[in-house]
Formats: sequence, structure tokens, C-alpha cells
Amino acid sequence: MKKLLILIKDPFKVIKESKSDFFIWFLFTIVTGQFGILANFIVRHYTSETILSNSIYIESMNGSFYTFAIALIASLLGPIFLNFIKSDRIQFRTLKTFTIIIAIFYLFITGIIYASIQSKIIGSSTLGNLRIDFTQTIIYIFAIIFASYGYCILRLESSNLNFNNINDPLFNEQNDEHVEEILVAEPLLNQDPNGIQL
Repeated sequence: MKKLLILIKDPFKVIKESKSDFFIWFLFTIVTGQFGILANFIVRHYTSETILSNSIYIESMNGSFYTFAIALIASLLGPIFLNFIKSDRIQFRTLKTFTIIIAIFYLFITGIIYASIQSKIIGSSTLGNLRIDFTQTIIYIFAIIFASYGYCILRLESSNLNFNNINDPLFNEQNDEHVEEILVAEPLLNQDPNGIQL
């Protein structure tokens, strides 16, 4: 469990190395991705004087936050996959593989949730009973955090920080097991492959 927390937490250290790069990525990916939603807030406010909470509710009813979350994670898949297949060095392949797998399952599950909730909501779009769609909120926040994690995964190879502790942990565990087998067998070796006594 401790190793899993390290695999999740340590890639975020890349942000400290280049805060300006992360800020630019966050600004152009996360913030500008919200422009459609923000524009709807502004238009509703000036055309029909809709308050912010009602406008957020309308966006939620329309599934705008689901759509943003799906688009955000889908846009993460391409760069990670290309980096994975085009990288000359075998670095962080385990993290990239699991990031790709989690992203695909996330998209699949979120798509199903979005479709089922939207089909249920179609008949009940009243503003009188405002409720927070917790599922959409969780999916939305997770998408932002997971996309940030994906950004960090892509930056690991070019980082000057030491990430040997998370560089292909499954591969390293297999190597560690092989080394341990050799070390255990070493005292038993008293002849070389030609039969000469050591």
C-alpha cells in the first residue's frame, strides 16, 4: 500500500521543478477548457439574470462537466500513448501503462454513467429543486487531478529529479527477485561451468 501511495504521489514532484510549465499547461488545458461553461454562465446572467448556482445546475443538467471530464481524459491518452510507443528508453513504462489502462476504464465507466444519468434526467429539468450531482462533481474533479497526474507522468523522463524509486517498479521487483535468487544460490556454487573447483 505504501508503494502505491509513492507511485501516486511522487510524479507530482515534477510540478515543483518547473512551476511555470505546469501553470501554462493548467491554464491552456484546464482553464481554457472551461470557456464554454463560463460563457454560458455569463450569457445566462446578462440575458435572463440567472444566478450562478442556477447556471451551474443547468450546466450540470446538460452534462457539461461530464463532457469536459471525458474530453480532458481523452486528450491525455494520445500524448501518453505516443510517448509510450516512441520512447527509445524503457523508462516509466509501468506507470504509463497503468495510466493508459485507468484512463480507458475511466472513459468507459464515465460514458456509461453520463448516458444513464442523462437519460434519467431528460424528463425532470426543474430549477425549483436544485441538487448537486455528486457523481458528476466527483468525476469532474477526478478528471482534473488525473489529467494533472498524466502531465506529470509525461514530464518524468525529462526531469532532473531522481525518480529511480518509481521507474518501472514491476520491472525492478522482477530484477530484485532474480538478484535475490542468485545471492541465495551463490554460497552453493563451488565449481565453475567447466567443473573447476572454486
